[in-house]
Amino acid sequence: MIELISPRKIAKSPYRQKLLEAGIKGGWNYALDHAWLFEQIDQYVKANDEKWLITLDVGCGRSMLHTFLEDELHMGIIGVDRIFGKCPFKQRDKRMDLCIDFSNDNKFFNGTADIVYWCSSIEHNTIPDMKKCLEVSMEALKPGGLFLATFSYSPTTYYFEASQATNLCKEDAQEIFQEQWQGPTDYYEMAEQYKENHCDLFDRYKKRYEKEEIDFIVGAVKKIKQS
Repeated sequence: MIELISPRKIAKSPYRQKLLEAGIKGGWNYALDHAWLFEQIDQYVKANDEKWLITLDVGCGRSMLHTFLEDELHMGIIGVDRIFGKCPFKQRDKRMDLCIDFSNDNKFFNGTADIVYWCSSIEHNTIPDMKKCLEVSMEALKPGGLFLATFSYSPTTYYFEASQATNLCKEDAQEIFQEQWQGPTDYYEMAEQYKENHCDLFDRYKKRYEKEEIDFIVGAVKKIKQS
């Protein structure tokens, strides 16, 4: 399943409220990413609470969500990131348990992980590398395991220099993630919700990019590994 994350819905979400109460705000768009990922992971954890879940946060960076989920859901999360390539980190953060190129150097999790999630990080790759990241993520998961990713969505696919990311159009997102779309997919219709300034998204966008034209909005993909 692929969908566009609705600012109107997130603004009313109890998951968003819990994040705010914990002081989790993050970057301009993370109000959406964080609340959507929190909801998906919470539901999966509750459905699988009889076992310890191995969870990977790929492209973790200095993620505030990572630490919040560990505390809120009483789970351990393995942070994976690289210190080179697009959007690199020059030094290792405390949340980075493994500093590797996940798409080419994944020797650790073959069929053992329960959850693999990418919070606005899979887009910091070329399209061929995004496909490889998905492939390796699915290989890392157990049957029944959960793959989640948020990504930047735009009317056309192009490299967005300002955030060092590949913005994906509808067709390319579907082809990369091998999932069908659910719900509205019209970019301009959803962009209007951003301009309504739910979760302060529009104000924060203008502050970061110093412009009012919205270049991308947030899409999300959820996959369950089949047996």
